[in-house]
Amino acid sequence: MKKALKQLLNAFDKLAEDGHDEVTDTDVRERMHDAVYKTLVVPQADYELPDEFGMLSPEGNKKVKAILAKFLAHPEFAEAKKLPTPQARLDAFQDVEVESGEGNSYDEYFGYTDPFE
Repeated sequence: MKKALKQLLNAFDKLAEDGHDEVTDTDVRERMHDAVYKTLVVPQADYELPDEFGMLSPEGNKKVKAILAKFLAHPEFAEAKKLPTPQARLDAFQDVEVESGEGNSYDEYFGYTDPFE
């Protein structure tokens, strides 16, 4: 999932550079984390990406949704969903080896989730 994750992080770097730096705000990060959690880590069959991610403008919310939708459609995401446990899927997403071109890792945009016990 390294390529998909790197593309995701680069897209959020670009969004922040384009004037939507609130993408790193706690509220936005928690909402984006929730989306990844409910689509990958512990998938919910009826879950759909929301229209609102806590961005300061409707345009910002649309861009976040589009970035996440592209990530969810990536072939590597589909492969990661097949991993046998929630912990394995979380580990695939929280890959500390993957950074954006700006040097940001997943936690810059999604925070950190403790391992399952």
